[in-house]
Amino acid sequence: MIYGFSPIEYVFDALLAVISLVASLFCSTGVSVLNDMRVMVDNMMQSLDYIILLVIACAGALGFVVIYNLNNINIMERSREIAMLKVLGFYHRETRSYVFRETVILTVIGCLLGLGFGKLLHEFVMDQINIEMVSFKKQIFGSSYIIAVVVTFMITFLVNLMLQKKIEKINMAESLKSVE
Repeated sequence: MIYGFSPIEYVFDALLAVISLVASLFCSTGVSVLNDMRVMVDNMMQSLDYIILLVIACAGALGFVVIYNLNNINIMERSREIAMLKVLGFYHRETRSYVFRETVILTVIGCLLGLGFGKLLHEFVMDQINIEMVSFKKQIFGSSYIIAVVVTFMITFLVNLMLQKKIEKINMAESLKSVE
């Protein structure tokens, strides 16, 4: 016995002290690495949020340009038909609804197809970007679908409002002249 301790107790206490020291070193290092990784992933996700907002803004602008051009071409190609409706005594509201009804129907069809294909595209992209260290949930909330449809219809109605003046400015005499 050494100073009231048996050699086995002394070795056991020393071993326990070494194990607790090593464990505390590894645990604090592990926690530090985990916190560093968490901060890195948070920064990456914040950057990804900005990129997603940029893509959404570009998609909205593209949608606006496409719908505007399609409506503009539709009005220009149907100017004789619109002029004929004006000559027959249709009111401005009736003429506009005749032209823009087609756009609204195409928007409904586009939303239905876009939501279906968008879900498939989302799953494909999520499968492609899945890596070992970070994985993303393959979940799209119902509110995302609702927001997409509402924004699409808002863009459509904005374009329709912008092109109302163009329908009213169609010159009946010029449009009804025979094309030779």
